[in-house]
Amino acid sequence: MSATIMIRCENLPRMAAGYPRSARVPHTEKRPERCPRCGSTAITRKGTRRKKIEIVQLWRCVSCKRVFTPAPAALRNKTYPLRIVLDAITLFNLGYTLEDTAEKIRSRRGYRVGRSTVATWLADHHSLTTYARLRSDGRRLFRPTQVIRSVKLYHRQIYKFAYHRAKLALLRESRQHARFANVADFLERVPVDCPHELFRDSERASQTPLSSIKASRLVIVEKENFATRMAEFVIPTVGDNRLRHEALQRFMLTNDSTTLAVEVPIWVSPATIAELEREHGIALMPEGAAGALTGHIDFLQVRNGAVHILDYKPDARTNRPIAQLTIYALALTKLAGLRLFDIKCAWFNEEEYCEFFPRTLLARQRRAAA
Repeated sequence: MSATIMIRCENLPRMAAGYPRSARVPHTEKRPERCPRCGSTAITRKGTRRKKIEIVQLWRCVSCKRVFTPAPAALRNKTYPLRIVLDAITLFNLGYTLEDTAEKIRSRRGYRVGRSTVATWLADHHSLTTYARLRSDGRRLFRPTQVIRSVKLYHRQIYKFAYHRAKLALLRESRQHARFANVADFLERVPVDCPHELFRDSERASQTPLSSIKASRLVIVEKENFATRMAEFVIPTVGDNRLRHEALQRFMLTNDSTTLAVEVPIWVSPATIAELEREHGIALMPEGAAGALTGHIDFLQVRNGAVHILDYKPDARTNRPIAQLTIYALALTKLAGLRLFDIKCAWFNEEEYCEFFPRTLLARQRRAAA
């Protein structure tokens, strides 16, 4: 009798305290903009629902009375939290075996996951994790712990520059993209060549007077892209908005076949600024300023015969970083020996992807000046 009472008492604190805060699903905590049934914005909290491993927030529409949990299709009817799925996919694509991946999930997260479950997750999300087709070549070149090189850059704030060593090696072997081998050389030199002192007292690329250039006639293509699908997949797992960039960068760098590097520092010295201004007939520095221009590229990709500069913008619909991305493109022409013709720029979030050719913008300015 007493033993039975003791067991029940031991369970009381856990029942009273509930699941740990980490068990709450981040994307369900954020207030939905609209009801998925009727589109009403009159939405209130309606308690929580406890699943086997995690807790989801319930919401109630005041208009149609529906109780729902906001969830993208990838998150529905899942036993394990999506962040565990993402970790497993990432570990496997780093080069670990199915058995090693399952063991690392157990030791890091405390969940016992079988190799067959990991294999199912990989199959379910194979369309997004395109690095899978390069994985065997990557394993041949580097061990899992060596695939990605990461360096912290102390530039006013901390940036985690990282590049994928296997992708750089395969880029050099590619016939289609052989002319971009200089990009691999540049990325590998960054830890040594980057003039860190410039970043402390320079003008930021986002503050260039180039932003005053009229881009009303610039052709901006809006479309769905792997980047939007990746963001829609990854961002809901991040509870802290400040960590969205890092989580998305880490996943794309490891799991897609095109992202070579993230948080890539770029810098343009005063002499190079003067050269670019003469070449393109534009003003890159604020009036009276005489320093350098610096910035950090969120994602640097090579695909479809071009170098792509991507910027993740949660407010992509209203925030159009055309000038900032153009500066990044101009900087790469000097730092990595690229032609402006070979560069495309884009910004994106979970809903849209907008791209343009910086050469088109600058060509319009030259024609207007003439």
